Amino acid sequence: MRQILAFILITLTVASGISAQMKTENVVLITLDGARTQEIFGGLDSEIFRSVNKNFEKTAAYRKYNAATPIERREKLMPFFWQTLIKQHGSIAGSRELHSEVKTTNKLWFSYPGYSEILTGQAHDDVIKSNSHPQNPFPSVLDFLHRKLNAGHNAVAEISSWDAFMRIATNKPGSFVVNAAYETYPTKSTEITDLFRLQSQVLAPWPSVRHDYFTFKIALAHMKQYRTRAIHIGFDETDDYAHDRNYERVLDSLHMTDSWLRELWGFLQSDPRYSGKTSVIITTDHGRGRTIKDWSDHGEDVPEAQHIWMAFISPDSRLRGEWQNTETIYQDQIAATLCRFLNLNYSEQNPEAGKPVTRVFADK
Repeated sequence: MRQILAFILITLTVASGISAQMKTENVVLITLDGARTQEIFGGLDSEIFRSVNKNFEKTAAYRKYNAATPIERREKLMPFFWQTLIKQHGSIAGSRELHSEVKTTNKLWFSYPGYSEILTGQAHDDVIKSNSHPQNPFPSVLDFLHRKLNAGHNAVAEISSWDAFMRIATNKPGSFVVNAAYETYPTKSTEITDLFRLQSQVLAPWPSVRHDYFTFKIALAHMKQYRTRAIHIGFDETDDYAHDRNYERVLDSLHMTDSWLRELWGFLQSDPRYSGKTSVIITTDHGRGRTIKDWSDHGEDVPEAQHIWMAFISPDSRLRGEWQNTETIYQDQIAATLCRFLNLNYSEQNPEAGKPVTRVFADK
C-alpha cells in the first residue's frame, strides 16, 4: 500500500510540476478556409495558374509570388508565416513530402463538417451532412472554455467571415460572442461599431460571406477591447476565390492573410495581457484537389481534400520548423490541444473527442 501511495504522490507531483511550467493563459485559433497544402508548403503553382489563365506570366501575382524553388515561392507568398512564425516561434505539420501527414476524420471533406470537427473535437458524419445544417447540436470547445474560464460574455469569441458560424460555433446561442458575415453585436467599442457600418457598405461577391478584412479588424478590436481569453478567427476568401477558379485572388488572399498574422502577432507581443502567454493554432477545415481539373473543388468525390495542415505557435512548445517523419495527426485533436495549452482537459466535456497532439508538448 505504501508503494502505491508513493507512486501516486510522485505522479501527482510530476503532473503538478508540468502544470506549473505552462505559460499559456490565452488561445487563438485561426482557420483559412480550404487553403491547400500545395500553396502552404510550395507557394505558387504554375501548372494551376496556367490552367485558368494562359497569360498568367503577365499577371501581377505571378511577378510577385513566383520564384525558382518551392521554399522561395512559399516565403514570397507568406513571408511572415514562414520566416518568423514557423522559423522562430512555432512548427507546422502536414508536408507529405517530409512524411508528415494531417488528416480529417470526417469523410465529407467540406466546411460545416470540418469546422464542427475542429470545434467539437469529433466528426459527426451521421448527423452533419450539409453546409445548411441548422444549429450545431454538439457543444464546442468555445462552449467548454466559456464555462471553464468563467471570465464573462466577451472573454470567449467566435468571429468569422462565413455566416454559417452563427450555427456552427455553439449549441447555446447567446452564451458568448458569435459574429459572422454581416451580423453585428452590442459593443462599447467605437472601432467595432464603425467596422460594422462599413462592412454593410463594402459588399463581398458572396452574400453569405463578408470580406476577411472586416473579420480580422473586428477580431483584433474585440481582443483589444475585451481582453479575450479564447477566440476563433475564421477567414474564408481562400475558399471562395478557389471555387470561382480565380487563382490569382487565392494567392492574394493568402498573402493578405499573412499580413494580418503579422499585425496580430505584433499586438500579441506588445500587449502585457498576451505577450509570452498566448498559444496559436492555425489550420484549415479541408483540403482541395491537386490537379488542374479538381484543384478548386473538395468533398466526398475529391479524396485529396482529406489532407490538411496544422501550425502551432506557443510559448509552451519547443518545436520549430516543419515536422518530418512523424505520426499522422488529426483534425479532431485541435479542440483538446487548445485546452491542453490552458491546462484543461477537454475530455471532461467530450470523452470521445480526439486527444491533444502529444508531440507539441513533448518537452514540457
